Parts: sequence; C-alpha cells; structure tokens
Amino acid sequence: MNNHYLSLALGMIGASALFAAPMPEKAELLASNTVVAQYMGTQERPCYFRTALCPDRCDHAAKVANFVVLVNENYSKPGKYGDDKAEVGSVIMIDMKNDIPGQDEAVNKLIETLQPGDTVRLTQNHYYGEIGCCMTPFRPVTKMEKAEKPDNAPEVPAEQAEQHPVMPIMPRVR
Repeated sequence: MNNHYLSLALGMIGASALFAAPMPEKAELLASNTVVAQYMGTQERPCYFRTALCPDRCDHAAKVANFVVLVNENYSKPGKYGDDKAEVGSVIMIDMKNDIPGQDEAVNKLIETLQPGDTVRLTQNHYYGEIGCCMTPFRPVTKMEKAEKPDNAPEVPAEQAEQHPVMPIMPRVR
C-alpha cells in the first residue's frame, strides 16, 4: 500500500481514531492559559451534513462543554506562535466526545459532575505536534479543579449563560 492510499484511509477513519493517544513525543508548547472560569453547560451539536462522509463517517457531531473566563491567572507564550491570552468573557470549549492528546480522562469525569454556574480553575495548553502522519495543533486541558469564585470576578449575564457560542464545523463557501 503506497502513502497516497494510506493517507486517504486515515482521512476516512476520522480524527477520533488518531486522537485516542497520549501526548505525542514531538509536541511543541506554543501557549498556556490558566484561568478561573464558570461552567455554562454541555451542548450536543449535530452534524450539519456538509461533506460526502456525513453523517456517519465525518466526526462533525460534537459534545462540547462551555466555560466563560472570569479571571486569567497566568498566561505564557514562549514563542512567536500560539493562542492569545484568554480575555475575561471569552469562551473556552472543551470537546467531550473525542480524546485529545495529553488530556487526562479525569477532566471529562469532573465536567460530568459540574452544574451550570460552578467555578473551576483550568489550564489549557496549546501544542503543535505530530499526530499520526501529520503535524497539527491541539489544545488539551492539562489541569482542572473546582475553585471558589474570585471576589473581583464579573457576573456572567443570564443571557450569555443561556446562549452557547456557535462552534464552526467547517468554513462556509460562497
């Protein structure tokens, strides 16, 4: 089997088969954010039937836990590339369906015990590493624990708590 057919077969398997692995050996830390965030809930997002692989082989459907950043406690960006500092009011989405390299199963177990409005301290790192046969970015939550809401934390408006941000599945073509 030549490389062309191998890469085609890996593409049809889907990302979840490739992401069921521990932290890759070749992974470069691009940025790290430690924040105190409020849990807004978990949302099931369906496949939008945008490719020929939909709905059973595309992996577009998602289960996403949403957190609103209340306070950014620590941010580092050791190089030129990487995520920006998580600003107050921004949303962190954690994929609950797919295994993310470097993310402990305890993170998903803790999220399942949370109630909307609970406060957590989490560290999300932005890596660029070799997964399978390609280099790709990934963002595991490396640490998560329940926390007290800081005194200086802003109140999350009720309308923001009820609205879940739209997660782009694929770019729209016009």
